[in-house]
Amino acid sequence: MDLDQLARALNAFAAYDPTGFPVHYAQLFLYVARKGHCAFAELEEELNVTNGGISRAVAAMGETRANGRPGYRLLEVYRDPLEPRRYQVRLSPFGHALFKQLRDS
Repeated sequence: MDLDQLARALNAFAAYDPTGFPVHYAQLFLYVARKGHCAFAELEEELNVTNGGISRAVAAMGETRANGRPGYRLLEVYRDPLEPRRYQVRLSPFGHALFKQLRDS
């Protein structure tokens, strides 16, 4: 990725919240987009963030943040079909649209 591509990607994320879209949210989004889906534990290990930090970030990137405010609606959380006690994360339809925009820019 060259610097122009990086700038376009950061601008795409900033469009969701120009003053407060944390970089680790972008890292989280891109990791999930590349993997297709992943468990919370995998995100914790890959991004070196605590379980609570991942939970808050995923909530903020989902429908509703932990404080009840609307989220960015870029990720979805669902129960792992093979291990019902575990949750998985994947891109939402809005997340797929953003990922396509990033790939095509």
